[in-house]
Formats: sequence, structure tokens, C-alpha cells
Amino acid sequence: MSSTEFSVVFEGSPFENGEIDVNDLAPALLALGNVVQSANSVLNGDRADARLKMRATQKGSFDAVLNLDVSWVADLLDVVNAHPDRMVAADKLADLLMKSGKIVGGTAIGLFAVLRILKGKKPDQLQETDKGTEITINQTTILVEPETLRLLEDRNTREAVQKFGNEALNIKGLTHLRIGRCDGSEMLLNPSDAPAFIMPSPDEEEPEEVVSRRDVWLKIVTSQFKDGYKWRFTDGGERPFTADMEDHVFLNDVLNGDTTLSANDTLHCTVREEQEMRSTGLQKTIFVEKVIEHRQGPTQLKLV
Repeated sequence: MSSTEFSVVFEGSPFENGEIDVNDLAPALLALGNVVQSANSVLNGDRADARLKMRATQKGSFDAVLNLDVSWVADLLDVVNAHPDRMVAADKLADLLMKSGKIVGGTAIGLFAVLRILKGKKPDQLQETDKGTEITINQTTILVEPETLRLLEDRNTREAVQKFGNEALNIKGLTHLRIGRCDGSEMLLNPSDAPAFIMPSPDEEEPEEVVSRRDVWLKIVTSQFKDGYKWRFTDGGERPFTADMEDHVFLNDVLNGDTTLSANDTLHCTVREEQEMRSTGLQKTIFVEKVIEHRQGPTQLKLV
């Protein structure tokens, strides 16, 4: 087991006597515990458990001394040998989450400090260096370790941090929240930092895209000739689907009467499928790029 100690100090007039409403304290510390557990899951997988334990308080403010424990589920040597890149002890985990610092030239900073600087926006640039990843936004450049970058990209961790910001920084009367280590380093948060921890809107995400093309036979279910209206086709599957008709030569031939469509017609087409993956799910859009052949449906049955 590895462990490290740090304190969370609630400052403001309601806490001057060293007291805090348990209805405020419990959700804040539980939310911080969820941040720790989520980050541990990303970095250590199921090879280690992480938890926070509260030890003491101090007057003048409310000072909760917390102990972060990371206990190895598997034999430590086996973990190191099998996963040398996924071994994060308690002190390292605390730094990755809570370490503050300066711009490049200093040390790498932790997740909370990065989010305060980004303020809910996307970086202007990411650049890999031998010291870690440089994140640039608004002409400010900060340095993060690869593990911190993984936490920034993990949805569960970001949701846990957002919950912590809501619970801890919106306590009535709070002026500052200090998260400090025994070596004297600390990170200072205040209520105005809460919006920086909010998850980006799905509309602001850069979706991952996959584009594919294929030649297929399609039967027309519904044809449309107004801009913005989709055609309905079937490719022999169980359900019809909609697609944008992009072959304007074919469309003009139909509109001019040079090509006549009927319900039994089949089109040999080049189809383009654009698939987007967002945090909210998958979305696919289909386009008919070109009609290679228009084959009219039979008007009479073949007897032999």
C-alpha cells in the first residue's frame, strides 16, 4: 500500500470556529473521493484500489486532513513487470490531480490547475515534448504529464471533478478552498472557479469521423426533388433508410423527363456513409454520390 496526506481547508466566515455543516462537508468530501477513485481507475485499472480517509480538524477555518491510500490488488512486482506504464502510487496520484505550478519552465501541473486555466475551453495547441505535453491557450503554455492528459480526456473523471466543483465551491459563505500537501505546496480555489470544472457541451466536441464508400443496388421507396428533403431507399435489409441524393445530373434528367422513375426501379449507386462518434453516441448520414445505372422494374411477369 502507498499513501500520502494532504488537507482540504474551507475558509470563510461560517468556518472561523473550526465548524462546518455536515450537509456541506459530506457531499464535498464524497465528491472528492469519487474524483480520486475515478482517476485511479483510469491510471491503475483494476490493479489497485484508492480511497480517502479523514483524520483531524483545525480551528480558524475548517481543515480536513485526508489520507489518500492506494492499495495494490495484485502483487506489486507483477504489476510493475506487466504494466510499467500504468503504475501510479498515492503521492503521484495526488500530484496528478492537485499539483499547482507555473507556465512551462517550471514543473508539470495537475488536473484541477489545468482546468482552472482552460476555463472550460479547448486548448489552442497540444505539443509533445520530452518533459510531457505542452498545452497552449490564449498565449499561455502549461506543462502536463501524460497521465494528466489521460484524465483530461476521461469522461468519468471530468464528471467527478464537475461534481466536486459543484459541491465544494458552492458552499454558502465559502471564500477559498485550499488543497495542500505536507511539503507546503497548495492549490487555492474559490467559488468563481466552479464554472471551469463544468464538462464541455457535446456540441463543442470534435467528433471522431469515419467515411466509407461502396457500390450497392438500391430500390426507391420515396423520391424527393425539393432541396433539403431526403430520399428513402432499401438495400434488401429489414428497414428502409434515408439518404441525400447528390447526383445532380441524375436529378436533372428526372426533372426534365429524360428519366422516368417507377416504384419497382432499382439504382446501382455509389454510396458514401459518414459516421460520427461523440460522447452522446453514434450518428450516421448516408449520401448517394452517383447513380451508376438506372434499371427500370419489370412491367410483366416472366412465365418461363
